[in-house]
Amino acid sequence: MGLSWGCGFPSLTGHARGLLTSLVTLLLLQLGSAQLRVVGPGQPLTGTVGQDVVLPCHVSPQRDVRSLEIRWIRDSMSETVHHYRNGEDLYGEQMGAYAGRTELVRGGLSSGSLDLRIMGLRPSDDGLYICTVGDAVAYDEATVRLEVSATGADPHLSLGGYEAGGVRVLCRSAGWYPLPQLLWRDARGQHLPSVSQTHSQDQEGLFEIEGAVIVTGSVEGPLSCVVRSSRLQQERESSLHIAAPFFINAQPLIVVLVLVLVLLAVSIGLGVYLFRKQATLRRELGESLQSLPPAPGEVVSLREGLGLGWAGWALGACVLVAQGRWRSSWSLGWEWGVLGLGLPWARDTSRMDERNGNQGGDGERAAGLPRSALALLDRDILHPSPFTSPCVLVAQCRELH
Repeated sequence: MGLSWGCGFPSLTGHARGLLTSLVTLLLLQLGSAQLRVVGPGQPLTGTVGQDVVLPCHVSPQRDVRSLEIRWIRDSMSETVHHYRNGEDLYGEQMGAYAGRTELVRGGLSSGSLDLRIMGLRPSDDGLYICTVGDAVAYDEATVRLEVSATGADPHLSLGGYEAGGVRVLCRSAGWYPLPQLLWRDARGQHLPSVSQTHSQDQEGLFEIEGAVIVTGSVEGPLSCVVRSSRLQQERESSLHIAAPFFINAQPLIVVLVLVLVLLAVSIGLGVYLFRKQATLRRELGESLQSLPPAPGEVVSLREGLGLGWAGWALGACVLVAQGRWRSSWSLGWEWGVLGLGLPWARDTSRMDERNGNQGGDGERAAGLPRSALALLDRDILHPSPFTSPCVLVAQCRELH
């Protein structure tokens, strides 16, 4: 049966001794494992970007762990964050992201502390860590969750222009971790819906968030943008008061349409008024001209050197020229507009000389003035002001000494 007896006691064969050794080894491992129970914090640990944090971990019951192998690893990547064995830190397997940023708290090793310090926290440090300890016959581990946070800058508010009958307001804030919430509130604390919201992440892993809201004239008082970190229960808030004139301009198409309608109404009214005024002027002028003789050159009236003569039509307007007593030198002062109706007058003064030997020409027969004077009068009459048609020429002549 594999047993031998000597001195009255049975002895084990080689096979039996091997089996017994395995059983003893297994028993020792179980006892060792029970003696190396690793305990973590039991709740998430928080840290702030840029600061240092200590991940707590220890063995229970307390014992000196300086001779054991301690390894901290990232659960999601199963890579080494820090490695310690037989009193030395080993960096051959350490993740590059943690190079020069980790250390064991040596002062607690003799009492069973396995605490790990991480310096200069980054957003990428956020996550689950596993603290392990063991030797040739014992091993245990515990998990530690690290929640990294960063509070960003105060929100920056700006106007984005007119949209959908209101004013588009933008809110932007950077430097957050994890991704925060962006909320809009009116003066009464009621939330306003965002029309858009975007975010981005910089090289360091920090978030920038931007939101927009359309504000109409119904929103009273200041508008507030709140950016909140649910992890830290902290928030940043900025407010903006939009003046009432902005809401008037918020509907440019309506405003333009109203202005066009107003201008159109004014133009129509002015056109009707001018048309009626012109008709009245033409009627009054026609009544005044009925007494004028049809033949040119005939003197209509003569009073203290003032003479009016019929000279025909130019551009649909009646033309009168001046006549006077024959002298060798005349000074003709004339103005034209609507005779006797008080409208603006275009004024000019011309001096005409009639030399001996030039009398009795066609100009005298046509209007009682030299041809040069008629040419001058015709030239000026053919370029009337838009406010003086139809027109009447009135000339006053006096003898020069």
